[in-house]
Amino acid sequence: MRSSVQQSWQKLRPWFLNFRGLRLWLSLLILGCSFWIVGKLVTLRIVHRAYQTPRYFIANTQPQETLSQQISSIKVKIFKESNLSIIEVTSDDPTLIEREFQFMLITPKEIEQAIAQELGIPLKEVRNLVYYKVRN
Repeated sequence: MRSSVQQSWQKLRPWFLNFRGLRLWLSLLILGCSFWIVGKLVTLRIVHRAYQTPRYFIANTQPQETLSQQISSIKVKIFKESNLSIIEVTSDDPTLIEREFQFMLITPKEIEQAIAQELGIPLKEVRNLVYYKVRN
């Protein structure tokens, strides 16, 4: 009887050892597949996530040029005898026409204020661009 149990045990022994090896490979296969599936699910979730960032369309990124940026010089001719000043405004832009104004003013402060008001630019910029010629 003993020999029959030993014989049956020896027949089963290689299968049992193979089962232990098979169990190791099956557990590694299941572990690898689970990592692959979880990684794929996380990737899909991240890729299909709706971001809450605002989407704006920026049409014009360059600053708009003002009239003061286009003006190259302001020449003022003051005629003291007739209390008259003639102002010539020249610009860098060839499409703009040269402007000419006449004021019944002869003091530089009043002339600068009148030019700033007429052109719609700050007084400080007018002072940087203006050249005077005084004639009697």
